[in-house]
Amino acid sequence: MAFRKLVGSYKDYNLSTHILEDGYLAVDVDTGSLRLGDGTTAGGTVINTGGGGGSSASLGDLSAIGSTISAPSNADLTLVSSNGNVVIEGIRVAGTTISTEDSSAGIEISGNLIPSQDGVFQLGSASRRWQTLYVAAETIDLGGATIKSDGSGALTIAATGATLPIGSKVATQPISLLGKTNATSKRPVELVPIFVSDGTTSFTDAELLDKDGDLELEFNATVEEVPVYTEANQTFTLANGSSLQTQYANSVTLFQF
Repeated sequence: MAFRKLVGSYKDYNLSTHILEDGYLAVDVDTGSLRLGDGTTAGGTVINTGGGGGSSASLGDLSAIGSTISAPSNADLTLVSSNGNVVIEGIRVAGTTISTEDSSAGIEISGNLIPSQDGVFQLGSASRRWQTLYVAAETIDLGGATIKSDGSGALTIAATGATLPIGSKVATQPISLLGKTNATSKRPVELVPIFVSDGTTSFTDAELLDKDGDLELEFNATVEEVPVYTEANQTFTLANGSSLQTQYANSVTLFQF
């Protein structure tokens, strides 16, 4: 099969036996393939078969088909830039660091980001933390325990304690609030909003519940006169031999000052 060297020409040489000079390019005039000589390999190495972008070309152990470069089966494809970085259309790979080449906000991932092993790798470190975590599913799973949010409110964690939103509960039981004055700051209270009207404006129940009160009164959240023993159906005997009974067992206490 004949071929033509880019400078000068050879005709009627058999590519299966003729050795091209190292670094010389030759064109197979029969197939249109481009070959690169290395000075030792008969016919050189095919680097482009010609005949369109869908054709296959062999680059040593690699194959190029259209816009795809593939390595042999079970082999790694390694891109090395001596004293530089590997840039793939806006993404720079330098050692173990992946960064963007342009002014884009970051690297977009179309699919799940899943570690190759369970419970082994970290997301960030003690000295290099992520700034803000945005989660759309409204649920964070921490070792099987979940934290859920309806998109409102805020939970603040500090060394001095956690700050919870108004209306927080322990299971189904509400958390008692402490008073806001010096006299009530250590007592559980019930805050009652008071709405003041000038007589010209009327509100529906829904409107009242949706707005803050003009004033706020503190009522005792507990009824201290009721002994805990009797409320728990226990018997407590006084020094004179009589049993302590609550006088409020069958009564209703509206509020207490």
